[in-house]
Amino acid sequence: MKRIIIHLTVVFMFLSPVISNAQALPFTAVDYDAVTLAKGGVSLTETSTVANAAFANPAAIVFYDDMLDASLAYTMWQPDFSNTSVASAGAALKIGKNIGVALGFSKGSCPEYETVDGSGAETGSFKPGNLQLGLGVAYKIIPFLSVGANIGYAVENLAPEMSYGALNADVYAMLKLGSLKAAVGVSELGGKVTSQSGASFSLPTSANVGIGYDLELSDTHAVNLNADAAYYLMGDIAAAAGVSYTYSKMVTARAGYRYGGSSVIPSFASAGIGIRLFGAKLDFAYLFASDVMKNTMSISIGYSF
Repeated sequence: MKRIIIHLTVVFMFLSPVISNAQALPFTAVDYDAVTLAKGGVSLTETSTVANAAFANPAAIVFYDDMLDASLAYTMWQPDFSNTSVASAGAALKIGKNIGVALGFSKGSCPEYETVDGSGAETGSFKPGNLQLGLGVAYKIIPFLSVGANIGYAVENLAPEMSYGALNADVYAMLKLGSLKAAVGVSELGGKVTSQSGASFSLPTSANVGIGYDLELSDTHAVNLNADAAYYLMGDIAAAAGVSYTYSKMVTARAGYRYGGSSVIPSFASAGIGIRLFGAKLDFAYLFASDVMKNTMSISIGYSF
């Protein structure tokens, strides 16, 4: 009986963000990359990594310094709340100077629980989880302006015969004038998601704007500043800001804060560190200052050239 109670609690925790915001598939609003999580989740004008552009801003790909950026990540998401583990992978490729493409994958899972029938008898076990696939393209219209679009598919399995799936899309434009960067777009566009019971929920669609600035203090020291803001069509507002300091293009320290309000991603503070050597990258992020998000950790390894 104890395990059954735990199972019901886990399912409720999966459902609670959907019910409270009347939104389905809330995980599609999250970028699980350790670099962006360490900076409060800012991603729209982040060009130090574009591996996860298929789940973020694809228009940034053509402003990336290298040709290819790829990464693998593992995230312990809300370990004190839902205890979800997320494995993700992404890659972005520049084709010439003006075209970019990206692919993304993520799979999240919660602890397995026992299932019961209508009489309360145990019938087996079930492992809740979610899956997301993404494809992105970008094109540089003129030297300082690009556009990009993503299309993806996401599905969440909460319980036996209780799953939700939908196509979604992102559309962005990005401006880069020297050290100043700005982006605007709409994410998680899609139709209603209908449950087996006939109830309909909306995707966490949002209108987003971001700004960033790269400050090269010398050949050895560099600072990057980013800020994002989002208006969810359900009426919620969120904002995030992050800063990073890089020494000798090898070691980077990051910190940030996200105000989530009542949006699908709660408020949190974050910090992290990254190491880059001969194209290989290792990044770590830790989230705190939040009852829901505290102790979330993400680690990613990557390579670029």
